Amino acid sequence: MPVLDTTFLVDLLRKRPAACRKLNELEERGVFLATTCMNVLELYRGVYLSSSVERNLSFIRLILEEIPTLPVTDDVFPVFGEISAQMSREGIKAGDFDEIIAAITLCYDGVIVTRDAHFSKIPGISVEKY
Repeated sequence: MPVLDTTFLVDLLRKRPAACRKLNELEERGVFLATTCMNVLELYRGVYLSSSVERNLSFIRLILEEIPTLPVTDDVFPVFGEISAQMSREGIKAGDFDEIIAAITLCYDGVIVTRDAHFSKIPGISVEKY
């Protein structure tokens, strides 16, 4: 179950061709898609920073109706701790939200759809770029 990262969801909102093609590809493969609670938080932050709050709120509501949101569970805590510590030791900067997104992703099948390069530096994550 690939996790749809915030960059991908925002690019869909903006109707960027590469993101739309990737979504079509995933749908044709019959892949079950999800996002994380952290991605939803990032989306809401972006909405309230945008000049089209109502339109973008509508988009988020559509996403949440169609795509399940994976939560932070007890299983995520140690995975996050390990990832965050390892990245810190190696001097890799991703940000707390992205480290949590990575931990949630790893607790499922470890695949994330994104154009953020730093996810590929996280051990165990498989990045599907678009």
